[in-house]
Amino acid sequence: MKKAGLFFMGLTAGAAAAAYVAYRKLDDDKAKKLVDTTKDAANSLKDRALDYAFYAMDSVDDAKQSLQSKTSDATSKIKDAAGKANDNVMNKAQYYYDEGSTQFHKAANNLREKSKDVNNKNNDDNEDVVVDPDFLKKDSDK
Repeated sequence: MKKAGLFFMGLTAGAAAAAYVAYRKLDDDKAKKLVDTTKDAANSLKDRALDYAFYAMDSVDDAKQSLQSKTSDATSKIKDAAGKANDNVMNKAQYYYDEGSTQFHKAANNLREKSKDVNNKNNDDNEDVVVDPDFLKKDSDK
């Protein structure tokens, strides 16, 4: 690898030396024309490089704007879907809460009515509850 690098460096140095010698052998008019042509080519390359750099920056800006608009659209769609799902869940929860609450209240009212009926029957009888000690002994003998 080191030999290849040295070979190319020598080749480049030799080509540069040959170009310099050839330039020095030219007459003044041809040398000036060669310098002008070289400067024009270099300036043209610089201009073209700047144009491509600006094209690249414009392309990057366009891609950024496109990405931002697509992500904002996706974000708003996701937020809308989440809001609808949340509303749906809340509506169902409220429905089941109301339904369960209604059933609970119906059952409680039903129990109250039954206890009133039992209390009314007991009040009508006006009987006192008496526990007989012999009755307890009979149960323990069994």
